[in-house]
Amino acid sequence: MAQQPPGPPRRIVLEQPSPDRQGRTGCIAAGAIIGILVGIMVGLYALPPILKSIYGEKKVAAGETYEGDGRRIAVEAIGVRSEPLEAPSPGMQRHDVFIALAITSNKTWDATLADWTLEVRGIENWLPAASASTDGQPGFDPPLGQATRVELHFIVERPAAETRPLELEALHLANPRVRFALAEP
Repeated sequence: MAQQPPGPPRRIVLEQPSPDRQGRTGCIAAGAIIGILVGIMVGLYALPPILKSIYGEKKVAAGETYEGDGRRIAVEAIGVRSEPLEAPSPGMQRHDVFIALAITSNKTWDATLADWTLEVRGIENWLPAASASTDGQPGFDPPLGQATRVELHFIVERPAAETRPLELEALHLANPRVRFALAEP
């Protein structure tokens, strides 16, 4: 037979909620929910600019060439059509911008058309490339180890009342992260 240890029998004491602690579980749950929401907001809005400043883009001055990661990329020409290719959205004016690049990639590259954006003064968000041609053929597909001419097409729409001239700031590449200045500072 098993012997019981000496001393009084042990009892489990359950703490009874006191009147001053009642209702705190709601505050704790509300605080947890608010903390999660604040964390999501910081992750979506505050973290990207912070990371961008830490792991920012390599800056290439106007007229200079990017060389790195097995690639050589240079902006050769910038053009804006005098007449838009299509009608603008209602209440807007449209500019069709074409940027010609000389690209040589000696390393496999998974960049796509979506990796190219255009920064325009007075427009908050960078504009994605609408289309591209590689050595005159539709699409963005620079071959490995060959000098290639790529032409990117951007559609810039501004309010119809805008009278300032169109100012192209920079061409951005996301893979690798490079900023090509399009105008002298």
